[in-house]
Amino acid sequence: MNYEKVIIGNATLYHGDCMDVLPTLDKVDSVITDPPYGIALKNNDIDGHRRAGGYEVLGDLDQTVGIQALEMFKREVVIAFASPFKPWPGVWRNLIVWDKGGAVGGGGDISTCLKRSWELIQVARNGKMNGARAESVWHFPITPADTADHICAKPVSLMCALIERFTHHKQTILDPFMGSGTTGVAAMQMGRSFVGIEREQKYFDIACQRIEQAQKQADFFIAPAVKQEQQPLI
Repeated sequence: MNYEKVIIGNATLYHGDCMDVLPTLDKVDSVITDPPYGIALKNNDIDGHRRAGGYEVLGDLDQTVGIQALEMFKREVVIAFASPFKPWPGVWRNLIVWDKGGAVGGGGDISTCLKRSWELIQVARNGKMNGARAESVWHFPITPADTADHICAKPVSLMCALIERFTHHKQTILDPFMGSGTTGVAAMQMGRSFVGIEREQKYFDIACQRIEQAQKQADFFIAPAVKQEQQPLI
């Protein structure tokens, strides 16, 4: 099986299945990712109030792919978004409640279920945190426009806050479920190196464009070169 590898400055992006690519990678310092929650997320527009068009998330029928990927990291700092109804198993040092604000949120039949406007962020093996001690409820409002490219996209400001709190300058961050590349954009803004993996071509292309633009903005002097190569997995 082949994968596509794109290098944009200090970001290395892979178009392929993370379970194929991960065994080939060098060591990273931390993993910040949003795996498929295993909740079979899709657009059930029963009353016409949600976005036009349907959507589904690949690999979201159960937690298998997320658990398999997360279990590959035993020593690194791991920061993983999760459904509050199906958190990832294991020992976690910190649990963060991300308050998304009232502009978004789902959660079943709107006549019987409260709008779920928050998500869980699980943090494992972090060392001494940067900055003063913070609360575990983080308020980063998001709007439907923020998820126009990808239904599961997160605010860049939230990803920057996670990177600033739990990682250090010039460290390498990995996102095995890169999506439209928000973690990579934040990594560029925060002076970190980034490795991202995405198997859907549409989102991979969007991620490349966003991260290249973020890299250009971060690099005050020289715009980074982009090169592509095809490599067989071993």
